[in-house]
Amino acid sequence: MSVQPKFLTGYTYDDLMLKHECPWSKEHHENPHRLSSILDRCRELNLFDRCHFVKSTKASDDDILLYHNKNLLQNISSAPVKNIEQLKEFCRSYDDVYMNEYSFEAAKLAIGGSLNLLDSIMTDQCRNGFALVRPPGHHAMANEMNGFCLFNNVVITAKTAIEKYNLQRVLILDWDVHHGQGTQYAFYDTNKVLYISTHRYDYGKFWPQLAESDFDHIGDGDGRGYNVNIPLNKTGLKNADYLYIFFNIILPIAYEYDPDLVLVSAGYDVALGCPEGEMNITPEVFAHLTHYLKGLANGKVMVLLEGGYCLETLAESAAWTLRSLLGDPCPPLQACTNPDPIVKKTVACCKNVLKDYWQSIRIDSTEGSEVWIREAKQKQSLNPLCDNQNRPTKYDLTPTLIQRTEQEKQRVAELVKHALEMTPHVRPLERGATLLVYDELMRKFSVNNHCERPGRIVAIWKGLKSRGLDKRCTMIPSRMATKEEILLVHNQDFYDDLETTKTATRRELQTREGKIRSVEYTNELFNNALLAAGSCLNMVDAIMNDQGRNGFAIIRPPGHHAHSGLDYGFCYFNNVAICARYLQKNYNLQRILIVDFDYHMGDGVKDVFYEDPGVLYISLHCADAFPPNEGHPNDSGKDKGLGFNINLGWLDFDPPPVDADYINAFHHVVLPVAYEYNPEFVLVCAGFDAAEGDRIGWGKLSACAYSQMTHMLLSLANGRVLEVLEGGYCLHQLNICGSACVAALLGDVPARCSEKSAKYPQDVVSVRTIQMIKNIHKPFWTSLYTIPSPDENSIDDLAKDLEKTAKIQN
Repeated sequence: MSVQPKFLTGYTYDDLMLKHECPWSKEHHENPHRLSSILDRCRELNLFDRCHFVKSTKASDDDILLYHNKNLLQNISSAPVKNIEQLKEFCRSYDDVYMNEYSFEAAKLAIGGSLNLLDSIMTDQCRNGFALVRPPGHHAMANEMNGFCLFNNVVITAKTAIEKYNLQRVLILDWDVHHGQGTQYAFYDTNKVLYISTHRYDYGKFWPQLAESDFDHIGDGDGRGYNVNIPLNKTGLKNADYLYIFFNIILPIAYEYDPDLVLVSAGYDVALGCPEGEMNITPEVFAHLTHYLKGLANGKVMVLLEGGYCLETLAESAAWTLRSLLGDPCPPLQACTNPDPIVKKTVACCKNVLKDYWQSIRIDSTEGSEVWIREAKQKQSLNPLCDNQNRPTKYDLTPTLIQRTEQEKQRVAELVKHALEMTPHVRPLERGATLLVYDELMRKFSVNNHCERPGRIVAIWKGLKSRGLDKRCTMIPSRMATKEEILLVHNQDFYDDLETTKTATRRELQTREGKIRSVEYTNELFNNALLAAGSCLNMVDAIMNDQGRNGFAIIRPPGHHAHSGLDYGFCYFNNVAICARYLQKNYNLQRILIVDFDYHMGDGVKDVFYEDPGVLYISLHCADAFPPNEGHPNDSGKDKGLGFNINLGWLDFDPPPVDADYINAFHHVVLPVAYEYNPEFVLVCAGFDAAEGDRIGWGKLSACAYSQMTHMLLSLANGRVLEVLEGGYCLHQLNICGSACVAALLGDVPARCSEKSAKYPQDVVSVRTIQMIKNIHKPFWTSLYTIPSPDENSIDDLAKDLEKTAKIQN
């Protein structure tokens, strides 16, 4: 809930960058069309109209010398660009490099534009930004051009951020299909930069063919553990594989690192159709990856263009990245199931070498990963790797792309066309897309000195008004639910009996046997409960009919403990369950996700959908709290609903979980399962009684956790998320946490967690509980972390195969 910058998203480019091209091969795949295709697509979608343009200016020599040495700067500035034969001979001294008379100026503009954009972000002129620059940079080393890169844009930007703005922690995420060795070398021995790279490796066969691109090169000295390589040893990998990597390695480490700034080396050669990468990542997945990065560093995220050589998916991927930076909802993905076993092996290897440096990685056991480490190193040993001893003195001028047959080209073109058609761009809703419902009449139901009191909703409403959040939302009118709507979940006898409370005498109300179930009765209760449920349904209709993107229902009494025929635990009508049944009946939704982060498990919700795979219920709660004998981790559903009830119950709450425990539960369990389930709507039982200082719960959560959980859920279901108030009995925390959730729904920067509560998941809490939940639910969900088991005699067979391969190669 910090002050929002004047402009949301900045971008920079310069037309001179379009003049940098290969003078002896106009069809070189690193050509001006790469940038112009992105510019054209973003203009077509009117994205730049919503951004702040940051002018590119030429970097100074001092800027360049932050990383590169004077000799390289002199060589590039004096390159013989007027004589084509001399220029060819000059470029042969470098691996995959060309220049022309505009290249030096374009390279300085690429750095200068990036630094200007950095200044805009760091001075809060922009929240985030996209540097649409070329030539790319991440392969360039201190004394050497390399791989289409003249100067290393991202390294100079990171070094400037550290020196000029005194940043202590910068995250560089490199998702280009090639390893950014220049960036790795720049920061290999420092902890001021965490460098994470996912790249095609093929056990060392794929360019740049370096031993140091493998998973076991994790940094030196102070940088030990701060260099994370995630090598991909197979082509054709898909969205599920990248999300598996993101949720198991990248996000847990990134949140534990807690960067002050996030830089992205955004190479789109990993996208479908690119002849370099040969991967099957669809463009819209980059919106999701970008969305999660915005949860870090107070939203200070800067994306820098690197590679990408299929113009259609390059342009589309960049457009989805920019839309995510702008705060547009993430488009739905197809269900992300069955990550490739090769990827699972790599992730297991990475976790094994990183577990001593990151507590969030220790959540998973690495027992059994040693066999895959040996396999990877044995396969790598069969490939000739590049080093200073065997480097050529001269290189080919123009790299050879994989040559596809006409039939292969047609097949790839059809795949690209289908992928683009599957995810069309939809105009985003304007500000006010977050909905609120609040009615003073819900204060009428009141029992003296009861903790579930009218002041709860007043506290949230006052918090929203004091921060101006109410004015940025659209108010939805309240209404009472109809009897037919209540009967979607509750039975007739229960409804009729509860209705009698409207006219019951005081003595009759007092003699109702409710105290044993923690419920109280007044004459106002029934209409108040109808008003709460009906108001939620109004919100559902408004979201489904595109009056708003998402919403928060400030209602009472709560509902998630109410059963079909029983009021229970302050709850009478089960508001969230009624919403889910209403979505199934009125909108024919097939997959609804309910996430419950109340301190208490929502046993009523669980019972309603216990045999229904059309609702996935995930509850994060204290396993030993009310209700008794509920919420056990092994309670996973029944019949067709088996596996669709996930009880992430923190054992004993001793010590109580902190923000980092909940956030890691999302990374390791909630999000992987949610992407595999692929919900059409997300309902949240938003209880705040796990917050520190609550009168009933014994949690230690801050507003940050609720802000971050809300932000993460917005990536699902095209952003259709409705949070419904459940518990929470500290008025101060309700005021703060309710506002944190609404601000996140509005697209504001999620709250950055405090030093002690965000960074470190507790071994005794997260390891014990999250690991257990994964083990229980692995049979139901393929996206949960597993280490592939070697088949019987597989090690002997592997050794024989490797020996045979080595003889053939020799």
